[in-house]
Amino acid sequence: MGAAILHDSGAGTRRLSGQHRDDSKSYRRAPIGFNAFWLRGTPNTLGILQELGFIYHIDDISRDEPFTVTVNGKPFAVVPYTIRNNDIVRFDSPATTNAAYFQDLKDDFDVLDAEAATRRRMMSISMHDRISGIPGRVKLWEEFIKYAQKQKGVVFMRKDEIAKWALSASNVPHEG
Repeated sequence: MGAAILHDSGAGTRRLSGQHRDDSKSYRRAPIGFNAFWLRGTPNTLGILQELGFIYHIDDISRDEPFTVTVNGKPFAVVPYTIRNNDIVRFDSPATTNAAYFQDLKDDFDVLDAEAATRRRMMSISMHDRISGIPGRVKLWEEFIKYAQKQKGVVFMRKDEIAKWALSASNVPHEG
């Protein structure tokens, strides 16, 4: 099976905070995924998103694999987000070093990769250019990506690719 590393440069994901912004002109294609500011949604959010043509959201931290939920009688993909592997959270504390974060990422990856021998696993990592875009952290990411790429069965996918796969696969967990 193998583990999946989730990467997305923002393509296909629109973020709305405060006022509604139409960011669709900045994309080559219409956005199909959604991330609410700090995972804040409402009981109506998914229905509205689906009506707008979105096929997935990432505002869930409950598991290490994609799944689907029923929205308006149709499947809607959930590509889980991460708090534990989020550079905003991890580097907010001055005690976190690049070496400690790299070791935590590697340890998380190793556990998920071992679990992937018997069940699907996905590792989500959230990084932001203003935090992880500095030279020392770029080196950290390069080292981690090289480490993960050496492991058998590992694939790197964008969120939209994972969502499309989850909606088309017959053996993805489903809620509701």
